[in-house]
Formats: sequence, structure tokens, C-alpha cells
Amino acid sequence: MSTIDEKASIGKGTGTAGPGASVHKGSGDGPTATVIVCTYNRVQWLSKCLRSLEEQVPRPDEIMVVDGPSTDGTREMLELLERQGSITLVRQPKLDGISAARNLGLSQAKGEIVCYIDDDAIAQPGWLASLLPLYRDPQVGGAGGPVYDIEGRPAMGRNAVAPDGQWFDESKGESIEGLSQVMVGCNMSFRRAALSGVGGFDPYFKFHQDETDACLAVLGAGYKILYDEGALVWHAWCEGSYRKDKVKWYLRLRYLWGRNNSYLVRKHFGKQVRFADYFGSRFMGFFTRRAPRADAVKKEAASDTENMPRFFVAVGALSEVLGLLKGWRDGGSARRT
Repeated sequence: MSTIDEKASIGKGTGTAGPGASVHKGSGDGPTATVIVCTYNRVQWLSKCLRSLEEQVPRPDEIMVVDGPSTDGTREMLELLERQGSITLVRQPKLDGISAARNLGLSQAKGEIVCYIDDDAIAQPGWLASLLPLYRDPQVGGAGGPVYDIEGRPAMGRNAVAPDGQWFDESKGESIEGLSQVMVGCNMSFRRAALSGVGGFDPYFKFHQDETDACLAVLGAGYKILYDEGALVWHAWCEGSYRKDKVKWYLRLRYLWGRNNSYLVRKHFGKQVRFADYFGSRFMGFFTRRAPRADAVKKEAASDTENMPRFFVAVGALSEVLGLLKGWRDGGSARRT
């Protein structure tokens, strides 16, 4: 494992303004940008992510890390970088889901554009330079790009969501015509005013579909979401601490998969989609769907399912049905609110 001193070298030699200066003007006369990384106990991957951000041209005006709080040396590394003026450190009192962490960063960000990248992702050269010019159009509320796996193989491209909550990926030959364009959570950016104006990320989504919901909210407010092939990140999809108990994680994932999807559909498409039709299509999917589609959550679920005894797969299906019913009911309340 790298030492703290080695990790602290992330902030050296990059033109930072010294201790206490966490915002750096690196975007020329374009919009200012804050890149937000939410992390928890991934010190080695986080180091790689931060280094890739430091090397962006232009450099982000602010690199912000929202920490979990971590217990593996991450916090010590970040506090050292904070003292050097390389990052803005936001100390999260407790883990409360990805939406809460992203909102915490949003509330303190100084940039006009907020960019989100996962702590186990690496921004490729030209990532930020590809995103920022898209915001010259004041109607653009969000912009993202493709995601490759850590070996450099294409994983996700231009994505859109249908009224039944299914994702479609143009890079895989799937048509997205007439659908709502969305972004992948590990590679997305928003106009800060637009995202704040819709209330940020819905805390109902502690995991899965949080980014889809935020994109739909921004689109619903009258903004556009754009895509640029040059805004590329590599993503490792590392196993998080929440997956140490495989069975518990698997059942929880299936429940959230059902709950979050149905909540999303009723919240945003409740006038178009009837419950009977939605439930019918999902029910048939329980028997025909086990191969992953574009998003990483389904990839994880499919991988876990392959190694899970049939009894737990059956219990997982029941858990998903219960989640679906709960999400549909909660989505109705969200629409009324």
C-alpha cells in the first residue's frame, strides 16, 4: 500500500495556490467547474482518481471529496491534501446513501458546473475539456460521456430511459429515439443552478437510479442533457464494503432494484404507465431477465445471481416484488408532493 506521503504528492507540482486555497481558476473564460468525488474506504483507488483530475487540462477550479467517513487511511490522506490546498474536503458525519453524499457536495460547491465521478474511476485526458464547452448553451442542464471498464473496453455509451424505467444504450445498437436521455452516475455533470433548482438528488435513492432520477428532474425543468464521446472515464466497479456479506447484499440489491425502479417510473411517468402494465412487464422479466443490460447494477446482480443458490435466487425475486410494490406506493406520494 502507498504511504500517506506518496498519496500527498497528488497535489504537488500542479500550480496550486498553497494551503487554504481549494479553488483554482483553470477553466479560462469558460464556466467554473467543481468536480465532486464521494468516497468511503477506497484509499488506493481514490488516489488514482484524484491524480487523473489534477492532470486535466483545464484543471478543475475545485476538486471536492465527500468522505464517508473512511477508516482505512483515506481521511488522513485527504486532510493532508486539504492542508496543501489541493482539494476541498467535506466531512460526512455518517453514511447515508449516495444521494445524501452528492447533495452535501452540491451544497458546498463553488463551481458553476458540478461534475461527478466515482472514487474508483479515472478521468481520461480531455474529459473536462469535452464537458465544459457544452454549457455555452444556457439550455444545457447536464452533460456526460462514455464509460469504459478498467481494461479500456467500452461499457456504456449514450443512454436513455423509457417510461417503464428500462435503460437503452445507443452504443450497443439499441435505439434511444423518443426516450429521455440520461447519464451514468460515474460520469455526469450538471449546471449547478439547474440541479439545485430541482432539489438535487432525491434521498429516497440511497443506491441505484439516483442519477436517472436527477436527470429526469433536470429534463422536466426544461433543460437539455448532452453527450460527448471525448468525456471518457474508465471505471473499475470495485466491490464496496456493503458487499462483504454476499447473501445480505444480494437480497438488498434485488429489493432496491424493484423498489427504486417502480418509484422512478411512478414519480416521472405515472401518467403514462399503468401499474398493471408495469407490474406485468416486470413480472415477466423475473423469469426472462438475468443477463445484464447497460447499467452496472444489473451487471452486479447478474454476477451475484450466478453464484447464488437457487433458494436465495427465489427469495431475491420475492424481495424484488416487495420492493416494486413499496416503490410504486412511495412514488405516488412523491408525485403529489
